[in-house]
Amino acid sequence: MNTIHLLLLTLIISFAPVAASAEENKGSSQAPNIIIIMTDDQGYADVGKFGAKGFSTPHLDRMADEGLRFTNWYVPQAVCGASRAGLLTGCYPNRINMLGAPGPSSRGGIADGEVLISEMLKDRGYATALFGKWHLGHLRKFLPLQHGFDEYYGLPFSNDMWPYHPGVRHLSMEKRLKRWPHLPMIEGNEIINKEVSPEDQVGLTTSYTEKAVDFIARNRTKPFFLYVAHSMPHVPLFVSEKFKGKSEQGLYGDVIMEIDWSVGQILSALKRFDLADNTLVLFTSDNGPWLSYGNHAGSAHPLREGKGTTWEGGQRVPCIVRWPRRIPAGQACHTPAM
Repeated sequence: MNTIHLLLLTLIISFAPVAASAEENKGSSQAPNIIIIMTDDQGYADVGKFGAKGFSTPHLDRMADEGLRFTNWYVPQAVCGASRAGLLTGCYPNRINMLGAPGPSSRGGIADGEVLISEMLKDRGYATALFGKWHLGHLRKFLPLQHGFDEYYGLPFSNDMWPYHPGVRHLSMEKRLKRWPHLPMIEGNEIINKEVSPEDQVGLTTSYTEKAVDFIARNRTKPFFLYVAHSMPHVPLFVSEKFKGKSEQGLYGDVIMEIDWSVGQILSALKRFDLADNTLVLFTSDNGPWLSYGNHAGSAHPLREGKGTTWEGGQRVPCIVRWPRRIPAGQACHTPAM
């Protein structure tokens, strides 16, 4: 990789004090809001502006038209947990011992000494929330509320880490549960659903979106940091009834169209509450597509390979940043960035 143009942490944190000072000069002291939307296993070519075929992403395309599209955006590692650790800390995952994708048998997680974006912004007076996948440790001491988030609702790890995993499907339920126990849903620090079902997964994208919009509404008079970490399109794929069969790319295309709808709901909420001009929104994926799953996987075209590899298709993902009146509209950055 060539010299990295910028680190995500620098992009987000450095904007905040500068923008706050600019607003103060205008008689307002409110710092900018920051929203990160991260999907799971979405490939480089799974957004319209990046070459998607068989499904449309009008809201993401509009976001690109109104902001900045990174054509060479890289993740620090091509796998779930490590990539998220890099995103939230700005550190190389190996240095902070966040490797791979920890599952329910793991006893580790993000260390107390690591400072996350959420902690930095909370110290600056931001309201903070995460709705979606965490994957930085499922034990209580590692959960989001212990790392700068005021609110948390979501899954502690990937949505395939449950007794219906294809690797154990041939076993009895008793034997399955020894390797993959039931998948929990957590709110705050508490498990609110001990056994997430396929029916529950159908509503994940919708529930994360509704909670995100509600958070924006409740915190519209103060600066906020919102992290929406979708469980989809990681396998197993699930989509709500309203998007089932909507694409020409099967279930995977339907799932991406629902994620695009989610982005649209968040952007609409910002407009409704007159927050768009003071909100930086970043959309990206944690790594490339999981190509082992055939038509349930996305595309990294024209890049080689996907998730779990060091090839471009594993580490290079779509990224769009929108901040009206701060970031010029319709721009593309071709310099390698992270």
